[in-house]
Amino acid sequence: MEDWRSAIGNGSDRRKFLKATGALGIAGIAGCTGGGDGGDGGGEDTEENGGGGDTEENGGGGDGGSDSVSWTIGTSGPDSATHASGVAMSQVISENSDLIDMSAQTTGGTAANLPLIADGELDIAQSTSWGVVQGNAGNPPYNEQLSKTMTQVLPFMSIEYFLIKRDVEELSDIETVSDIPQDGSIDMAWGNRGGTNYFAGVDAFELSGIENPEEKYNISSMDWGSQSAAIRDGRLDICMGYTVSQVTTVGWEQEVDATTDIDVVQWEFDESDIAESGMPYVYLESPADVWEQEISVDQVPSLGVGYETVFPAEISQELAYEFVSVVNDNIDQVRSASAVLEGAGPELTQQLTLASPEAPVHPGAEQFMKEEGLWSDELTTLEEYESNQ
Repeated sequence: MEDWRSAIGNGSDRRKFLKATGALGIAGIAGCTGGGDGGDGGGEDTEENGGGGDTEENGGGGDGGSDSVSWTIGTSGPDSATHASGVAMSQVISENSDLIDMSAQTTGGTAANLPLIADGELDIAQSTSWGVVQGNAGNPPYNEQLSKTMTQVLPFMSIEYFLIKRDVEELSDIETVSDIPQDGSIDMAWGNRGGTNYFAGVDAFELSGIENPEEKYNISSMDWGSQSAAIRDGRLDICMGYTVSQVTTVGWEQEVDATTDIDVVQWEFDESDIAESGMPYVYLESPADVWEQEISVDQVPSLGVGYETVFPAEISQELAYEFVSVVNDNIDQVRSASAVLEGAGPELTQQLTLASPEAPVHPGAEQFMKEEGLWSDELTTLEEYESNQ
């Protein structure tokens, strides 16, 4: 079976990865561009609907100018907040901007969106600060540096990853990840292999001192809905869980919370471990009171990732500024698209824009942040990034 890192990084096969992904078992939340539900953008990624072609007409190349452009934004599966945010932003832009018309397209997931931008099959995408760093540096899961520089534009939520287990007698001795037996007796899943969640699982185990976790555990690839059913039915012992912006769980977790006794399995790293690792994560703690049932800890140490809109660097400052300012002017419409997007807006932009030399901020977003007093000198401008290449 093809390794997931190779599947994303193998240039000519990227489209196949997004449309099929059957060999990797990616379904559900990952979405498929080749399926019956093409997302709110609809159809294939063509120049007619703004999904491909680096031309001045769709804003993918040149300086963009003041002519109207048509963009397709890649999202994630239709049952995800990432998809809801992309659809909401598309509606806000199309209704309120004289420069940009936008539609949303479901894809194979936030990690898989960036090669699509690089290949000209998407104009922009909902992805992560993690993906910007990994794609620009050519780190796994991307086998090489992407052909276009990715830039940070607009964070809209954070995800705090941790592990949950069935709270049953046979798993009572598993309190931290080092307690998980490596003899194949534990069935585990970290979501699907097309999303940032899976890679965060690999990195979180390694940050906890367990190298090459994929070789040591029985790890399935599941969409969130299947993961929920499997842990409820006892077919899964441990799975990836998360909170959103440190304030809420999501639908599949709420179903687990209502039907299954659970507890957390704690990572074995702290804030300094993440800071010293150089990995594109932040240390965040999730409040245990977001669960209806009693959890054994008050705060859940988590691996935090900023979810954000990502642009290729070639998009003009004018168009990027238009996008950021129009979305923020109409942020209530984005917030109302999903309960987990209620924190979206300028404050979250300031908190989640990642300070990393490999994650430049697009000049249009930089302009907006400086005007609104959100800029930090720790952030990397596109000019600074390019001067160091």
